[in-house]
Amino acid sequence: MSPHHHDHDSPVDWSVRGQELVIDGELTAPMVDQALTWLVDRQPDAQTVIDVGSGPGVAATTFAQLLPQADVLAVDGAAPLLDMARERAERFGVGDRFTTREVSLPDGLTDLPPADLIWASGVVHHLPDPVAALRALGGLLRPGGLLAIREGGLPMRFLPEGVAPGVLSRLEAIAEDRTAAGEHPMGVVPYHGAWPDLLRAAGLEPDGTRTFLLDLPAPVSTDVREYIHRRLEMMQGFVEDHATESDAQALADLLDPEAPDGVLTRADLFLLSGSTVHTARR
Repeated sequence: MSPHHHDHDSPVDWSVRGQELVIDGELTAPMVDQALTWLVDRQPDAQTVIDVGSGPGVAATTFAQLLPQADVLAVDGAAPLLDMARERAERFGVGDRFTTREVSLPDGLTDLPPADLIWASGVVHHLPDPVAALRALGGLLRPGGLLAIREGGLPMRFLPEGVAPGVLSRLEAIAEDRTAAGEHPMGVVPYHGAWPDLLRAAGLEPDGTRTFLLDLPAPVSTDVREYIHRRLEMMQGFVEDHATESDAQALADLLDPEAPDGVLTRADLFLLSGSTVHTARR
């Protein structure tokens, strides 16, 4: 699920949601920063970096820190998140090379400037035509430039063996089936084929795929517990009416803040997941 998808049909309290996105970004930084470092090592002379769907600017600020000669442009559809991104860049001392732009996707992609490195994390699968979006992003690349999209990876795991056996896998299967049927509440477009194939279909040359792990062993912090709780709440809203009664109850028990075995309280909770980054050039 995209960390940066914004549903403009319902009012969002950005003061709350924005802070959650910052916490999520900082919590997953041990994984995402590996990916950003991998990209920067491949584009060490990048002068312009664009973060498409930047949210509150956690990754964009890191790019500015990793590339002291580069200008970074954070692009998002939510102005309050861009305010947070600017404030973050100032706080981390990179505000002089950091700009933001409010853009509605995918239409606004063609208005963006040329770049040496483009990062789009969990964005493309929400757009109505992923191949057209990839083509537009590729069209922004300067000669030698690199496009990186963070899409897919490994499902999140956080429960020890033998706890609610099989429940998460069954609920994830329901979510996959509903997404494939075009029923995702966040408008995820069902597509067929691997991301490198979609990049090729967009006229780009795939240039490497890597998966980066987030491995937070027990005991985890309150922020990690709340992150897992939020992700499970999203899943509950998506699959609840399609799950068996016992699986729906097992999920409700995991979400129950009072339950000793709920994710907010159990002592043996951990967090293990993986994010895949696909890269391409023109």
